[in-house]
Amino acid sequence: MSTVLTEEPTASVNPLSLERQVEKNPGEKKPIEKGQAAKPSKPGNHRWLLIVAIGIVVGGAWYGYARHAAVGKGEKTSESSAGETEQRVGKATLGFATNGNAAKAARDAAAPRCETVPVEVLQRSDTLRLTGSLIADEQSSVASNTSGIAAEVFVDRGSIVKKGDVLVQIDPTDAKNKLAEGLALIDELKARLGIGDSFDGFDPEDQPEVRLAKASADLATSNFKRAQDVYTKKVISTEAYDQSRTECELALQRYRQSLFQIKQVYQTCKTAATKLAILEKAVADTTIRAPFDGWVAEKLVAVGEQISSGMQATKVVTLVRIAPLRLALTVSQQDIGCIQAGQAVRFHVDSFPDQLFTGTVQFIAPVVTNDTRSMVVEAVVPNPNGALRPGLFATAELELPKKGAEVFVPLGAVQRTGEVARVFVVRDGMAREQVVALGDTMKDKIQVKSGLTATDVLVANPDQVHDGDVVRK
Repeated sequence: MSTVLTEEPTASVNPLSLERQVEKNPGEKKPIEKGQAAKPSKPGNHRWLLIVAIGIVVGGAWYGYARHAAVGKGEKTSESSAGETEQRVGKATLGFATNGNAAKAARDAAAPRCETVPVEVLQRSDTLRLTGSLIADEQSSVASNTSGIAAEVFVDRGSIVKKGDVLVQIDPTDAKNKLAEGLALIDELKARLGIGDSFDGFDPEDQPEVRLAKASADLATSNFKRAQDVYTKKVISTEAYDQSRTECELALQRYRQSLFQIKQVYQTCKTAATKLAILEKAVADTTIRAPFDGWVAEKLVAVGEQISSGMQATKVVTLVRIAPLRLALTVSQQDIGCIQAGQAVRFHVDSFPDQLFTGTVQFIAPVVTNDTRSMVVEAVVPNPNGALRPGLFATAELELPKKGAEVFVPLGAVQRTGEVARVFVVRDGMAREQVVALGDTMKDKIQVKSGLTATDVLVANPDQVHDGDVVRK
């Protein structure tokens, strides 16, 4: 039996006053009519009267409690009036409620309805938080391979170019003149040798001067052999024999010399052909082209500037490849064992705070630096639309093989006061305040590291309740 504080009903009857009235006039008896015998009073009549009075009091108490709840919600009953309300304010009597379940049901009915949300458990891979910067997949300071005056510049800072596109045109006049000179020289040598465009099948013995020298050598050799035969027979003098031998040797030397000269001319012709290829390349080098697809980061020359080649070659533009990019991450020595090629990387940049980018680990440095005791890991990042730029700072998460269950709740169910985060957990139909430790944010959910279990149910709008409030789902 529980005590409740209720308003005093208008038609309530006080059982104590009734009992005192009975005790005050115990000897009072009704007059006995004629012919009717007097009946003695029984002790049980007083007990029944008391029970009836208590029932009336309980009914009045319940009626007053129900009216009090309705008035607290701003409702008006058809029986209430201004005068009656004014008369009952501040008046209360102490009664006894015999039905506790009914009172609890009334409190539950008066409690406000609240939207609730369950705790969500997600299976996620363990992650390693890293920082790094985006770098170009390739960066080149394009230089000239020939000297001359810049005749035209076709690109500017920020231009997107394809491989083979013309960047700068150098005045090709000098290079073309040298090429023409080389062509004339090789034509002269080919005419000297009597050959066409091809050097295949060239035979020095077929050259006219070589044939003439060879014929003279053969005749002198034949005369010297006859002179030897007659000299042994003492037909000719020693002087005639020596003269024949000398003529033979001179003829052979002239043949060898002509053969050597023809071969020398042939090699000179081949050298000229090689130089001709160099001159042709020099003409082609006057047109500076993009070595790969990329973005012009800097334009370093203007029309009319002198461009040099060689060791001090002039750089004309700086070209970077931005599709794909590389994300260079710094990994401390204690986490080196967790890094493997092919791992997925998720990262954010300040330029696009609401966009998540992904990449794949491809390059792992073979050494750890002595000063920071860390190594650099590079991930390849697709950049098809060119939104990302080299040099952007990135905060990344590297997925690790180990997996575990994590608790997530809606962001709206968390109430923050400074560094403290709270939620309201529904337990036994009541909102109970619970301090929690937060973790990562994933879209419209946030991780709860401690303070909740997988079976907890939370109030969706924590601003609408207080600790201990009754909650109806």
